Amino acid sequence: MVSGNTLLVLMLLFRSFFRFFGIPGLGSRRMGENQLGRIRSAMLSVLQTHGGHSVQRIAQRVRFATDVEALWYLRQDVMVALSAIDGEAAARRQMKTINSMFKGGLPGSMGPRAHQRFTH
Repeated sequence: MVSGNTLLVLMLLFRSFFRFFGIPGLGSRRMGENQLGRIRSAMLSVLQTHGGHSVQRIAQRVRFATDVEALWYLRQDVMVALSAIDGEAAARRQMKTINSMFKGGLPGSMGPRAHQRFTH
């Protein structure tokens, strides 16, 4: 009989194996490499028009992000860098297209949330 912890470790190992070799399955929600590359290129494109050490550091983090989740979390850093240079409204316009590129590539809990106002 296999314990719960052993089963969990085995599942994680199989998942890692399938991801490493690019084999779809076992609930893998990894985005296709083409789409991942398009998102990375779009993020680098908006950053390349700006200079500075902090922008270059963010660009490097985008360049070396290994998966869609890492790029998803880097969106905020890109937004902050663009806002400091171009203003928030311009940064939001630039990020709108990039944000839409994540559709279908993230686990359900990571997508954008609809904010609702409470009314009394």
